[in-house]
Amino acid sequence: MAKYIAIYKGPMTTPLSHIDSPGHHDDTILLLSFSQRDQLADELSRQGFRVVAARRAEGIERRFRGLDSAIVVLDARGAFDRALAAAEALASSIAAKNANILLLYDRVDADRLSGFADRGVSAMLPAPWHDAEMTLAIGLARRRTGSLGPTPQLTRLLWWHANLTTGAIVIDGSTDNRILDAVFGGKTTLRDVLRQFSKSDRHRAMTAYRKLCFEGGYTAFSQTSSGAIHGGQFVHHLVMKGNRLAGHVEWLGAERGQDSLASADRSTGLTSFAASLSQCRGPLREHAAPPTIALVQIDGLARFAFNMGQPAADALLRGFARQFERMVRQELGHAAQLSLAGDCRFAVASSDQGIAQRLVLEVRLIAAGLCETTLRPAHAGLSLRMASSTLRRDDSAQSVLARMIRRLKVPQAVVEQLDIEAALSKGEVIVRFQPQFSMDDDRLIGAEALARWHHPVLGELGGGALFAAAQASGLTHAVSMHVWEQALGMMASWPASLAHLRVALNITAHDMAVPTLAGGFLGLARRAGVAPDRLTVEVTESALIAQPDMASGQLDELRGVGVKVALDDFGTGYSGLAWLKQLPVDMIKIDSGFARDAHGSERDAAVLRGVINFAGGLGMGVLAEGVESIAQRDQLAAMGCRWYQGFLKSPALVSADFVAFAAAN
Repeated sequence: MAKYIAIYKGPMTTPLSHIDSPGHHDDTILLLSFSQRDQLADELSRQGFRVVAARRAEGIERRFRGLDSAIVVLDARGAFDRALAAAEALASSIAAKNANILLLYDRVDADRLSGFADRGVSAMLPAPWHDAEMTLAIGLARRRTGSLGPTPQLTRLLWWHANLTTGAIVIDGSTDNRILDAVFGGKTTLRDVLRQFSKSDRHRAMTAYRKLCFEGGYTAFSQTSSGAIHGGQFVHHLVMKGNRLAGHVEWLGAERGQDSLASADRSTGLTSFAASLSQCRGPLREHAAPPTIALVQIDGLARFAFNMGQPAADALLRGFARQFERMVRQELGHAAQLSLAGDCRFAVASSDQGIAQRLVLEVRLIAAGLCETTLRPAHAGLSLRMASSTLRRDDSAQSVLARMIRRLKVPQAVVEQLDIEAALSKGEVIVRFQPQFSMDDDRLIGAEALARWHHPVLGELGGGALFAAAQASGLTHAVSMHVWEQALGMMASWPASLAHLRVALNITAHDMAVPTLAGGFLGLARRAGVAPDRLTVEVTESALIAQPDMASGQLDELRGVGVKVALDDFGTGYSGLAWLKQLPVDMIKIDSGFARDAHGSERDAAVLRGVINFAGGLGMGVLAEGVESIAQRDQLAAMGCRWYQGFLKSPALVSADFVAFAAAN
C-alpha cells in the first residue's frame, strides 16, 4: 500500500480512470446498469471516459444533479421497466441541465421504446455493439447537450491516483475541502485512511481492492463518514490499470449539507423566476435592451390534482416543463431563459434584441402546441393562458410578475388567439427553396422546399412557429398539404432546363400518422405534373420512431415509384443507430451543428467522421446542412460527405430567384 499522500493544489486535467492514455474526455458519464455495472464501467473507462457507475436507481436523480455530467448511460437490458422508471425520475434534471440519456437496450424490446421517447430519452443503442458504435453513440448524445445557464453544482468529485510500485498518491486539491477532510481526514497513508473507516466500510474497501487485484477493470464500494460532513454518504469508484490505482469519490450527502439547489424547483428542475430574471437582466444600462417576458399559466391544474391525485398532477407538470424547455431551446435558442413562476406558471424571458420582437408570439405558439399534445390529452379541463410584459428599470421580479398575473385574469385561452386557417387563406404561408450542391464539383443538384410564415406584424417566421400553431389548431397535415401543393406547382412552372433538379419536401410526424399519406402526396405530384423521381421526402428520426411499422409502409410505397427518402436532422433526434439499419432510408441529412464541428475539435471531427462512415457502410449518402465556409465544405468532403447546402453558396430563395440562380449556375 502507498506510503504517503501528496496533495496537488490544482484541478486535474487528465482523467484518473485513464492514466497514460493518449486521449480522454473531460466530463463525467453517469452509468446506471442493473446487472452489468462493472463490465460496462470497465468498457467505458477503457475508452477514456470518466465514469460514475450505479446498479440501483434509488437516488439516481439526486446523484445526477450533484455531478458535473451531461450524459447518462442507462442500461435497460434485462431490466426494461426499472430503466423506464429511472428515465422518468431523471427527466426533469436532464431537461434542467440540457443533458442527455443514451439508452442501451435489447433488440427484442425495440417495439416498446416509445415509453422512453416520451420521457425525453433521445439517443438509443441496441445490443450487441462494437466499441466504435458505443463511442459514436456517446458522441452523438454529447453534442446535443448544452446549457441555458449555469447549473448549481451540489458536490465536487474528489479525484486521486496512486502508483502502487512507489506508493505515491496524488490528490486533486481543488475539491471541496470538507470532502477531502471527510474521506482522508488529514492522514498521510492509505493504511491510516483505512483505519479511520468503520469496520464495515474498511471491509468493503479491502474487498473492492482485492477484486481489482485479481480481476482488474472497475469496481466501487460505499463509505459512511463521521467526520466533517456528519452522516455523509460516499461512493468510491476504483479503476486498476497496470501498477496504477485510480479513484474518485462521489459525495451522496450533498442535499443534507448546506449546499442546496435553492434557486431550482425540486419537481421540475427549473430555476425560480427571480433567479432567472436576475441572470437575464444583468445591469440595466442606459442603452441596454430591457428583458421581454412571456408568462404562461396552466388553468385547471388544481381540479386535475383533486380528481386524479397529486402524484399525477406532479408528473403532468414535470412532463409539461420538460417539453416546454425543449421547445424553447429549439425555437428560441440559448438566449431565452425558461423558469418557474409559481405552482402552475412558467416564464420565458430574454434581453436579446434579436428575438425580443418575436418572443411573445413564438412562446404563444409553443404553448398552444403543448396544450394540444401534452395537456388536453391528459384532461379535457386543462388549458393555457398567457400574458407578456417588458421589464422596466425600476421593476422587481415580484412587481413584474404581479403585473402579468393581473393580465392573466382575462379569460382567453392561448389556442383561441391563433388562426392558421386565415394564414393559409390570406397567402401568408409561403415556400422558399434552399439550393443543394455536390461536394465534388459544386454542381447544383436540387433544393429543399422550406415553409415560411409571412406574419403581417412580425415579418417572416420560420417553419417551427408555423407548425406549432398548426399543431395547436389540429391543422398540421392541412398545412403540410398546402406547402407541398405550392412547392409542386412552382416546380411545374420551372423551365425544362431544370427538370434534372430534385426537390426535397418535409414530412412531419403528424403527416406520417395519416394512413393515406403516400397516396395523397403522389396525387398532388401527379396533378402538378411532377415526376416522382424528381422528389425526395425528408422525415425526422422522431417521426419514424413514433410509428415504425406505418412509417415503413408509407415510405416503401413512395420509394416504389422513385421518390427518395432522407433522414432529416440526424444527430438532433433519437439517434438510435439500429433504426438506420431497419428503415427504408436512402440518405442522411446531418444537422448544421455537424458542419461547424467539421472544423472544430478533434473529438467533434471524430464523431462526424464516424457518422459519415457508418452511413456509407449502410449504402447511404450524406448531405450536410448549414455549410457556411470553404473550410467546412472541404473538411466535410474529405470525410466522405457527398452533398451540402448552406449560406456558403446561397440562402433559401423564392421560386423566381431560385430559377435565376439555377440558370446562372
